[in-house]
Amino acid sequence: MKKIITFIFFLMTIVSFGEDKNITLIKNLKLLVNEKTFVNNKATAKSYEVTYSLPDTLKKVMTEPKSHKGEIFIYKDNTKTVYLPIFDQVIKEDNIDEENFLVETIKYFQENYKKSENFRKIYNLEKSFTVKKDNLVFDILKMGEFDGYRLPIHLKVFDGKILLAELKISDVIVNSLIKESEFEIK
Repeated sequence: MKKIITFIFFLMTIVSFGEDKNITLIKNLKLLVNEKTFVNNKATAKSYEVTYSLPDTLKKVMTEPKSHKGEIFIYKDNTKTVYLPIFDQVIKEDNIDEENFLVETIKYFQENYKKSENFRKIYNLEKSFTVKKDNLVFDILKMGEFDGYRLPIHLKVFDGKILLAELKISDVIVNSLIKESEFEIK
């Protein structure tokens, strides 16, 4: 689960960049993620809707597999809230250190984008490229354009040389009218 959260936050970091429009204009994102994770040579597929409000509020609603449909994960103000519909139960807990680190990673990449002309050039011009952060390697396989922003739509995530996940992103909406109430469990 920690690795998946890492993917989501890092994905949001990368999705937050675009030179066609100024990155500071991105206030929030909505998207659909089809994720395939790999553990011990076994693939597991899942789909979820993501609502993300910069700098650090994220909601993930599981849509597949059916056994997890409707599960909600909200990361906000260093707190993780989980809704499990099968038990009609809400669990609140502190984000683990790794999750808190990921918000800092987002901020780090935003600053790196602002400071590194080389990174901006690669991101804005290349059809595919690789980004490394500590042991994680993000292989961006395909970019798409949404509302003037270039965003990754197909990527693979590696821990060193071990494939952890493959993500396909669709239905991206940039700067929609997201209300604070969307990050609450009702």
